[in-house]
Amino acid sequence: MRKLLFLTMIILLFLPATVGARNVFEVGLGVSGIYDPSQATEVSSFFDGMGNGDNWTLGVGLNTRLSIVNLSLLAMIPAGDTSQELSYGLRTSLSLDIPLVTDRLYLSAGAGISTDFTSSTADSTGPRVNGRAMDSASFEDALTSSNLHMKAGLDLLFGSAKLGLFYLLETIATVEGVSDGDWSDMLKTNGGNRFGMMVQLALF
Repeated sequence: MRKLLFLTMIILLFLPATVGARNVFEVGLGVSGIYDPSQATEVSSFFDGMGNGDNWTLGVGLNTRLSIVNLSLLAMIPAGDTSQELSYGLRTSLSLDIPLVTDRLYLSAGAGISTDFTSSTADSTGPRVNGRAMDSASFEDALTSSNLHMKAGLDLLFGSAKLGLFYLLETIATVEGVSDGDWSDMLKTNGGNRFGMMVQLALF
């Protein structure tokens, strides 16, 4: 029974790739324009600050896809007023590609880990990861203190190129909290939600 279940899962994983022209395995590099509405809490006011360049930042992404499963790393570069503090973000996401129009239009949905790095430019305060001093924080500390996010996107394919829109819903849940069974925080946003536009090119 277990062998049959495992075989069924393998077939379901690779079937979408075999019925279309997409390669089963792909690695892509992309750049993104990411809009951060500065803690906007109302849906009606979310896009009000899009004309303000300080609300935009540049992202560089690396994406690895196996059939319909995507693993992506998105590094966000500081933008806006950096006279007091530099702030970097790393978003690691695992998502599924759902074909709407095979080999042309895909809906992606998933979740991941949000890790933030800050460094003060106004004083001698050292770099910090998720608010903790980096020189005293272990890799495990950085991982467990990271918040979780949910990600949804729409991707349009042009050969080896991809144009995409995505939305990051940042939650108050942390890896440590979810590990302890506190799943309810996944439904509560911390107000740092972001909208992005992405261009990606498949390397191989």
